[in-house]
Amino acid sequence: MGLARVNLSDQIYQMLKDDIVYQRIKCGEKMTVKMLVERFQVSATPIREALIRLSQERLVTYHPNVGASVIEMTDNDLREIYEFVGEVDSLAIYYASLHPNNQELIEKLRENLTRSRELMGAENADIWNACTDEFHILFFEYCRNSRLREAAEGVRSQLAIMSNQCGKYMELQRQICWFHEHIFEAYEKGEITQAMALMRQHLRESLIEEQRLLKNEEE
Repeated sequence: MGLARVNLSDQIYQMLKDDIVYQRIKCGEKMTVKMLVERFQVSATPIREALIRLSQERLVTYHPNVGASVIEMTDNDLREIYEFVGEVDSLAIYYASLHPNNQELIEKLRENLTRSRELMGAENADIWNACTDEFHILFFEYCRNSRLREAAEGVRSQLAIMSNQCGKYMELQRQICWFHEHIFEAYEKGEITQAMALMRQHLRESLIEEQRLLKNEEE
C-alpha cells in the first residue's frame, strides 16, 4: 500500500502499533524490513525509524537492518505490567482529585460509565475497550503531571495487547464495569484513598480474569 509522503515514519509506526495492539500481527511474529518495504511501498529508512519507536515502547524486539519481532509476554511480564499500571493509575486518581476543575472530571467519568454500559457486548468489543480505556485516561488528563502521563503511556500499549484479546468476553466486561462504577462512586464522594485502592484491585483482578480466559481458549 502507498502512503502520503508526509511523516512517513509516524504513519507506519501508528499502523504497525495498531496491528500489534489489536493482534492483527501476533505476539512472536517476525517483521522483516524487506516485507514492510513491500507492504508500505517506501524506502527502508522510515521503516527502521518506526521499528525503533516500537522497540522503545517495548512492543517489538528490534534487529538492526533485519527487522523486528513482536514481544511475547511471560506471566512475570504481565504481573509487572499490571502492578505498574495499578500504581500509576492510582496516583493519577490522587493528583486529579486536586484539580480545580474536579467537578468537570466527575461529569466526564459519569458520561464514560454510561457509554461503557451501552456498548457492552461482544459485537462492540473494540469500541468498548477504547471506551473503558478512556475511563483510566481521563484521570491522567486532569492529574497535571506530565511525567506520570509519560510513564503510563510507555506501558499502556503492552497492557492493551492483553485486554484487546479478552475484551469480547461478557464476564470480563461486567467485572471491569463493576470496578469502574465503584471507583467512580468513591471518587465522587471524595473517598480518594478508597478509589485508589479499588484501582489497584481492579488491575489485579483484571489480570487474573484475563489469564483464566486465555487459558480456557487454549484448552
